[in-house]
Amino acid sequence: MNLNKRLIAVYWGGFFVTAHYALVVYINSSFLSQFVSNDVLDVLYIAGSVLSIVFLSLAPFFFRKYGSLLTFLFFIALEMITVFGLGVTDMKALIIPLFIIHISANSILYFCLDVNLEEETKAESTTGGKRGIFLTTQNIAWLLSPLALIFLITQNVFGKIYLFSGIILIPLFLIAISLFKNIKETNIVNSGIIRALRSFRKSGDKARIIGVQFVLSFFYSWMIIYLPLLLNKEMGFSWPKIGALLVFMLLPFLIFELPAGILSDKRFGEKELLIAGLIIMFLSTLIIPNLTTASFLIWAIVLFATRVGASLVEIGSETYFFKHVKKENTGIISLFRMSRPFAFIIVPLIALVVVHFFSYSASFYFLAFFTLSGLFLIPKVDTK
Repeated sequence: MNLNKRLIAVYWGGFFVTAHYALVVYINSSFLSQFVSNDVLDVLYIAGSVLSIVFLSLAPFFFRKYGSLLTFLFFIALEMITVFGLGVTDMKALIIPLFIIHISANSILYFCLDVNLEEETKAESTTGGKRGIFLTTQNIAWLLSPLALIFLITQNVFGKIYLFSGIILIPLFLIAISLFKNIKETNIVNSGIIRALRSFRKSGDKARIIGVQFVLSFFYSWMIIYLPLLLNKEMGFSWPKIGALLVFMLLPFLIFELPAGILSDKRFGEKELLIAGLIIMFLSTLIIPNLTTASFLIWAIVLFATRVGASLVEIGSETYFFKHVKKENTGIISLFRMSRPFAFIIVPLIALVVVHFFSYSASFYFLAFFTLSGLFLIPKVDTK
């Protein structure tokens, strides 16, 4: 596998974007709760997700008009200004719009990285390995960021965390200027969202893999919102123990995604990864409502198993999708990346009903069977 300077720059880009995001994602709700009610907080997350979809819809236009590099630099600068603003202001009138922009801008940063990674992935036979490295660098950031968070949060000053998050974007800006390639307007074809939606009629497997990605995003969204509530309110775990559980839970992404991506290139196709991952996710999530004891070890094992499955589905869906699109297909890539903001809009609406009639614990039965539905969306044609 040839790792040139620009490809390494994309990997570092993924690390810095994720480190920046992971550092503040744990404190956003606590920070905002000082200024708004819980109901308003849900609305702000939905508003940020809607704006994220708008940005992703406009991304092909930005690329045609300004090129990938200028688009990337603009949103890095916008996100930097946003988190610096959150770090220094206590004015509710400013915090609300800044937070909405912060939630939405990150999706464009990942989108720009996707397009640049596609530019450096010429052979489909290396897609799994390169995507595996790309995801692994992000997973390292996910594990490292909570350590910095613990160090900064001891003083209970949220502003310092946002400022540090903004500083992390400075090396990303410098790397982008130095090494990222500007994909020209003339190279962006078949990029409109409407055209991309129409193309699904001719390429059903792309629609299917985006469906699988949505199921995975739905799973992540549900876990992010309701797992901490279950562990704290119903099981009685302290927040330090919850933090340790979450770090242990994330380890499978670091352990399995890279080797699974390489194996999907050399040994078998992505369908096997998707099937195995979805079944593991279903079975392990199905256990959660049946756990009635606050045993750290038992919960750690079960949560670890859920992410073993999720890591296989993530690398399988990413590899399959990007083996079937090119960097020019920005409209299709936009749709693929919209799955997460769509999930963050839909999950609170569904969970409002499910959690109202059942407990946090019992709601995971619904999540388990929803996850199983992903088996019906697996693409018919495999890639080997």
